[in-house]
Amino acid sequence: MKVTLKEGTTIAVRLGETLDSEKNSVGDSFTASLSEPIVIDGFVIAERGARVSGKIVDANRAGRVKGVAVLQLALTEVTTADNQRVPLVTDAFLTKGPDTTKSDAAKVGIAAGIGAAIGAIAGKGKGAAIGAGAGGAAGTGAVLATRGKPAVLPAETLVRFKVAQAVTITEKL
Repeated sequence: MKVTLKEGTTIAVRLGETLDSEKNSVGDSFTASLSEPIVIDGFVIAERGARVSGKIVDANRAGRVKGVAVLQLALTEVTTADNQRVPLVTDAFLTKGPDTTKSDAAKVGIAAGIGAAIGAIAGKGKGAAIGAGAGGAAGTGAVLATRGKPAVLPAETLVRFKVAQAVTITEKL
C-alpha cells in the first residue's frame, strides 16, 4: 500500500532535548517524538510517541547591543508504524530570544542615576552632572559587555512543523 504525506500537513512533536542558540550550531541534530499520530486516509502511518529526527537550520547568538538570538529547526525524518525511517522536508520552525532593549536602557539609566547621586554628594550641581555622565558611561559599558538572552526551547516543548515537500510512503509487508 502507498500513501502520500501531503505538503502542508502539520506534524506535532515534543522535543527530546533542550535546544539553545548559545549551545547549538547549524547542522546539529536533535530528536523528538510525535505528540499526535500521523494519519492518512484513516491509516495510522506513524504512532504517537514515534521517533522523529531534525536539524538546526539557523542558530544566532544575541548581539551585544542589537539583535535578538534566533533558533530555527526543521524535521528530517520520522519512524513509521512499520519501523521505516522516512525522510521529511518541513518548513523551519523559528523561535527568538527575548528583546532586552528595555532592560539595557534601564541599566544605563540606573548607573547614570547612581553616578549623579555620588557626584551631587561630592561636588553639588556640577558634580551631579559629571557623575551622571560617568555613571551613564559605566552603564553603557556594562550593556556593551553583555549579550542578550539566548533563544531556548526546553525538552518536552511542543513544536508544530508543516510538511514542505510531499512524500510517498510504501508500507512494508
